[in-house]
Amino acid sequence: MLDELLATAGVVEYCELRSSAVGILAIHGGLEAGTYEIAREVALRSNASLYCVVQPHDLQWHVPSHRYVTEQSARLAAFCAHVDIAISLHGYGGMRDSDQRWTTSMIGGSRRDIAKQLGVHLTSSMGDHYQFISQLEEIPASYRGVHPRNPVNETRGAGVQIELPPRIRGNSPMWQGASRNACGFVEHTEMLVSTLSQFALQLQSSAD
Repeated sequence: MLDELLATAGVVEYCELRSSAVGILAIHGGLEAGTYEIAREVALRSNASLYCVVQPHDLQWHVPSHRYVTEQSARLAAFCAHVDIAISLHGYGGMRDSDQRWTTSMIGGSRRDIAKQLGVHLTSSMGDHYQFISQLEEIPASYRGVHPRNPVNETRGAGVQIELPPRIRGNSPMWQGASRNACGFVEHTEMLVSTLSQFALQLQSSAD
């Protein structure tokens, strides 16, 4: 349960309320490597609100998304009440049984219109390196992120959930020895952060 996770030594919960139009989530930080760092940087660059839970490296506790309930966290409740559209970042081990396992990202969540828009933006900027699936029926059920108690769907206008394979998060063996920028990102991760930041800014502009 979320309250038990938050009470565990070394677990840190972040909530930074900025723009009410867009909020960035990373609820499995530390466990799903790179998701917190990417979410934090996207929120900073776009002035979006931020909610993250980060585990220490010696803890591997996967609390399912639908168990991140607002009744067990005042900070999560405040985030969901403040934000219109949410973008939730998750890490996964790639699309199993696919020839493109390590280069496939999936965009779930209940806001299918925004998922399709984000898929277009990501494909435009990173389509030479990755495939972004935004058709819900093409996403395995366990990655669709449409449970009503998933925090990405608890904000006023709900949102989208992005499953990111290790390579795009900079955790693939292919990046061994690769240069990293001041944020610690390899080239592909920086491209992802830049695209998500620009998309968040566009969502804010359309809400004004």
